[in-house]
Amino acid sequence: MRCLIVEDSKIIVQIIAQLVRKISIEYYADSDNVTYADNVPLALNLLSKQAFDYIFLDLNLREELDGLKILEYVRKQQKNIPVFIVTGDNNINTVKQVIKLQPTDYLVKPVSKMKIFRCLEKARELRGLNATVN
Repeated sequence: MRCLIVEDSKIIVQIIAQLVRKISIEYYADSDNVTYADNVPLALNLLSKQAFDYIFLDLNLREELDGLKILEYVRKQQKNIPVFIVTGDNNINTVKQVIKLQPTDYLVKPVSKMKIFRCLEKARELRGLNATVN
């Protein structure tokens, strides 16, 4: 499967990427391909040129809540892609704003192996359902 990580912190990118690869090999005998972007224009460019099976998305990249632009784009263009919000922001107003755009899940940092595993399970489950519907 193909994963896009949109995150401006290189350390968080490394953690998520390592967990994704480790879990995909350990539980699915397959290594997921990971691509990352650290800003909105790069992420939108990648999404317009490549197909991804799921996305880990930080809400605050260069500006406050600029990650929402990416979630809005995905929901308009490629509605079936699972999008997992990964953020340190658990403010109730932010959560309400994000929920309107229907992310697949909302993870508050720090991430853990169990949180990432649950996301990969959801991504694979949704991919299976999407494959039978299409």
